[in-house]
Amino acid sequence: MQTSPTITVSRGRLGSAAAQVLEQVRAGGVMHRDEIASRTSLSVATVGRTVGQLIEVGILRQRPDRTRLGGVGRPGMPVEINPDRFVTIGVHVGRRIATVALADLTGKVVAHQTLERRSGERPDVAELSRTAAGLLGRSPGRVPLSVGLVAPFRELQLGREQLGAELQELTGLVVATADHIAAVVASEFLHRRTGTPGVTLYVYARDTVGFAVAVDKGVQTEISRVGSLTHFPTRSTVECFCGRTGCLEATAGDAATVAAAVATGLLDEQSIEEVYARVGQPAIGALVRSRARTLGEVAAVVRDMVAPDRVVLVGQAFTGCEAVLDDIRQAFHGATALGDVPLSFTRFGAGIQAIAACTIALGPVYDDPLGIGTVTPEPLAARR
Repeated sequence: MQTSPTITVSRGRLGSAAAQVLEQVRAGGVMHRDEIASRTSLSVATVGRTVGQLIEVGILRQRPDRTRLGGVGRPGMPVEINPDRFVTIGVHVGRRIATVALADLTGKVVAHQTLERRSGERPDVAELSRTAAGLLGRSPGRVPLSVGLVAPFRELQLGREQLGAELQELTGLVVATADHIAAVVASEFLHRRTGTPGVTLYVYARDTVGFAVAVDKGVQTEISRVGSLTHFPTRSTVECFCGRTGCLEATAGDAATVAAAVATGLLDEQSIEEVYARVGQPAIGALVRSRARTLGEVAAVVRDMVAPDRVVLVGQAFTGCEAVLDDIRQAFHGATALGDVPLSFTRFGAGIQAIAACTIALGPVYDDPLGIGTVTPEPLAARR
C-alpha cells in the first residue's frame, strides 16, 4: 500500500524507461517512437524495445491508421494508450457520499456509482469493494490494476492506513491513498500537463476547504504542502464546530451556504444545486456573492503566502455557479498584495471526486507499468 503524503504526478527522467514512455504517450495522445525518444532521456532503441513490451502486455496499442506516409516498419507506426483492456478503481469517501469508479489508463472515468453515507460513520469498506466488483461485472473484458482511496482523512477522523489495508485485502490489488485535496490537485495538474513549469497553487473549496502546491522541477513534478483552510479566519460571526466564530468552512463551505439559504425561507430543496438555481433571487444572490467574495479573498491571502507562478481555483464552491465567477476574480485581485498572477478555474465539475480517486490509482501503474501490467489477480468481480 502506498501512503506517501507527496504525490508524484509526473516522473519525468527519474522514472523507469516504461514509466517515461507511458507518461509521454499519455500526454501526447498518439505518438511515434522517435517523438518519444526526443522528449525523454531514452535512445530510439530503448524506446522501441519498451514500446514493444507495453504493447505485449496490453497497456499500449498501435495505430496503423496513423502510420507516416513513406514510413517503413514499426518505427513509422505510432502508438497510444490502450483504453479498452485495463482499468483502475477509484474510491472517494466524502462527508455525505462515497463514490466508486472505474477509469481507463488515460484517466477517463468509464463507470461510477455513488453511495449515500451518514456523516460521522466509518465507511463500509466491504460495501465499497462489492460496489467496485459490481462495476467490473458490468464491464466485461476490463482488468483492474490498482485502487486509489481518497478522502479528507483528517477532517473525517479516518485511519488512512487502516482503511487502505482493508481495501487492499478485500480487492487483492495494490492500494494508493491520498488526501482529498491533493488528489483533486493531482487530477487537475495531470490533465493540463503542458505549460505549467514552476509552482502552481491550487485552492479547493466545496464541503472542505484547503490548498496544495504542485512543483514542476523539470525532471519530475510533485504535489505537496497540502494545507487545510477549515479554520482559516474570516470576518463572519458564524459559529464553527471548534467553538470559535468565523472559520472559513463554517462560513463558506457548501453545508454552511445551504443552511444560510434555508434560513431565508426561499429554498424548496436543501441542496447546493438548488441554491445556485435560485441565485437570481435577491436574497439568495446576495448570499452566494458574499460567499464568492470570501473565497476569492482567502485564495488571495494564500497566494501571497506561497507566491506561486499561477493560481488555479478548484472545487464546486468556485465553479458551481457561473454567475459569481467575476465576483471571485474581483475579490481575489482586490485582496492580493503581490500584483497580477494568472488565475484560472478547474475544468472539472461534479465528476471530480471520481476522477481524483482514479488518478491516484494510476500512481502504481506509472511507477511500474510493466510489472503491474503482468499481474493477473483473481478477478474482483468474483469476490462479490
